[in-house]
Amino acid sequence: MTPADIWSYAESLPNVQPTFPFDETTLVLKIAHLKLFCIIPLDAAEHTPQMALKFPSKDLEELRSQHACLFQASHLHSAHWSAVALDGSEKPTQLQRWIRQSYNLVLAGMTKSQRETHSLTPLEL
Repeated sequence: MTPADIWSYAESLPNVQPTFPFDETTLVLKIAHLKLFCIIPLDAAEHTPQMALKFPSKDLEELRSQHACLFQASHLHSAHWSAVALDGSEKPTQLQRWIRQSYNLVLAGMTKSQRETHSLTPLEL
């Protein structure tokens, strides 16, 4: 999947908005304009395209050892977030599952009031 494919897929999830809070080349996808769940650097000309997603802390180190495309994301807490290289080594279905998982993890951290106000419910994995 390319960054554009990721953007299209993730933006199709419920109540997702694209934002550019850092600069014009770093896409940050947020749930209900409140919490980010996916970061996509769009200026990946010098390196392999990638994205950053939230993962279950208890599983992340094992996942990194099993999937070469997962590596520590700079500027994000390494126990919760991982960069994902979009190098073709993972099937699009796996990437989409990780995106939905990140969405659900971030959603779980939102308040009950935020979830109810925006009619947010977890996605099927």
